[in-house]
Amino acid sequence: MNDLANWAGLDATEAALYREALRAGAVPDGDAFALSRLAAAGFLTERGPVPPSIALRALLHRRLAGLHEQRAALESADLDGLASAFLAAAPGTLPVDGVELVTGRDEVALRAGGLVATVREELLILDAPPYAQLAVAVVENCEPFSSAADSDFGLALKRGVRMRRVIAQEALDLPGRMAAVSELVELGLEVRVAPAVPVKLIVADRSTALLPPSAAVDAGEHALVLHDGLLANALVPLFEAVWDAAMPLGGTPSAPGEEDRALLALLASGLKDEAIARQLDVHVHTARRRISALLARLGATTRFQAGMQAARQGWL
Repeated sequence: MNDLANWAGLDATEAALYREALRAGAVPDGDAFALSRLAAAGFLTERGPVPPSIALRALLHRRLAGLHEQRAALESADLDGLASAFLAAAPGTLPVDGVELVTGRDEVALRAGGLVATVREELLILDAPPYAQLAVAVVENCEPFSSAADSDFGLALKRGVRMRRVIAQEALDLPGRMAAVSELVELGLEVRVAPAVPVKLIVADRSTALLPPSAAVDAGEHALVLHDGLLANALVPLFEAVWDAAMPLGGTPSAPGEEDRALLALLASGLKDEAIARQLDVHVHTARRRISALLARLGATTRFQAGMQAARQGWL
């Protein structure tokens, strides 16, 4: 119960009052502030306690809605305005620490290739238009379609680098792109497809990133290289939001059956594996296998991602 109360954001006093309300079937006497917090969180009404299954499901939906709002805010960030401010300064005198302005098509391609060639653990990629500009400088020079396995991307995968890439749907229509992506998938590339991708982006080891400075300039001639704090504040969360919203390459998963819907509801309630196994009346190892299979089917690596996918599909 403590884990569930923590997940729901209840402190010890609030959790105790809610348990008392469930036993009594009415609003109990107690700390007025705690009772008002329970009411505000949707666990109590004037008539009495809200059943846990209803209250927790409503809380989950509110949190998912909040995450969608955060994602929308990240995607609407004025990156072009920020980039324009950078471009207004001469190279070497940029007003923000940890930001470099790289100028010249060859230099942009060199920095992009160097970023991919030196990555140690993880590479995050958003593949967005315009492909005729930044794609030539940042992607195609690092990933020649004639031999994607021998490109910087392919060599990084062979070194054991985890690589995740979100591709805009229209990019798959470019000649040779699907063949190159498929070749890299065989080496371990994780790919998802989105109807639209907000910005072209490469993030190496969550410490260095390259992205186009502005739609107002030739993206092949100018790029921003960002370090440290800016990534933690915006770019990595932006990638994760786009990744969570995208679907695995190959299409959307089919709707789950009744058993999988029940499993999704239990996962959404925040229960541990042992509690889920008891609810399903199966051994905990069986429950874990079913959870792993369900996550794989949804193209999710975490239970949170599975919940996001299921909520978007209207399965919860």
